[in-house]
Amino acid sequence: MEFFSILNNAGALITTGLGLMGLMRPTAAASFTSLEPLGTIGVSEIRATYGGFFFALGAYAIWTQSPVAFAVVGLAWLGAAVGRIVSVFVDRSTSLKNIGGIAFEGAIGALLLIS
Repeated sequence: MEFFSILNNAGALITTGLGLMGLMRPTAAASFTSLEPLGTIGVSEIRATYGGFFFALGAYAIWTQSPVAFAVVGLAWLGAAVGRIVSVFVDRSTSLKNIGGIAFEGAIGALLLIS
């Protein structure tokens, strides 16, 4: 396996792993993202969005080894980082966790886009 492929797969594995956390441990995923699910519907939303969605994105990229799949997942992560950057300026949300989120999401996006 070539070097860039290893990096792409690492980003997809992180995505899949975070999805598994959302599916299997929604309370931990909610805490990780600073969200509070309201009732069972809120827990379902964490399982669906932070669980199933992330798991499917990462797993599909790993399964197909498609450069397009890796690129889509990478762009999604970069989109999340851009959303946080907007929040820094619009919401004045300059907490260490938010800045760290920008770096984390940007790094995973880069892993998935590098080729």
